[in-house]
Amino acid sequence: MSTGQQQTTGETLFAAGAFAAALAWRLFVFALLWWLLTSGQQAAALFGAPFVVAAAVLSTLARFSTRAGFAKLSPIAPLALLRLIGFFLWHSLLGGVDVALRAFRQPLPLQPDLIDYPLRLPPGPATVLMSGLVSLMPGTLSVICEDHLRVHVLDRRGQWHEDLERLEQRIGAVYRLAGF
Repeated sequence: MSTGQQQTTGETLFAAGAFAAALAWRLFVFALLWWLLTSGQQAAALFGAPFVVAAAVLSTLARFSTRAGFAKLSPIAPLALLRLIGFFLWHSLLGGVDVALRAFRQPLPLQPDLIDYPLRLPPGPATVLMSGLVSLMPGTLSVICEDHLRVHVLDRRGQWHEDLERLEQRIGAVYRLAGF
């Protein structure tokens, strides 16, 4: 056996060991989280066990496949990520206050609508993040429809297009996409 083959075998064994260790760690963490979320109820543990295993295996596979170069994600910009988090938290707070104030007004000041927002982000993680963040903000729900985002809003009179544009700009900056 040549030195190159021995080195490859050693690297493979190391990778297998690292994978097993990462999987064991994830199994422990996910099981602990499930146990905490269900207050240690035995019936819930039996129900959640397949999901804990699936989450651990899939997250470990995803982690190791990116290391191997199969599904490389572009590196993110940490400062842009902090700006995005601040933007999201601020707009979530504003949205929560807006929804709460609407709930106490009679009659309810609502003019719900579906808004189609044309996406400039390329398909992939950035678009999924955009849809997820929009849906997490109070009073909105979104779905990706080919080249646009369809957003349900509580009041069509708001500045939804501008807010979505600013969010998209920040997400593009996080992923270091050209033009953002």
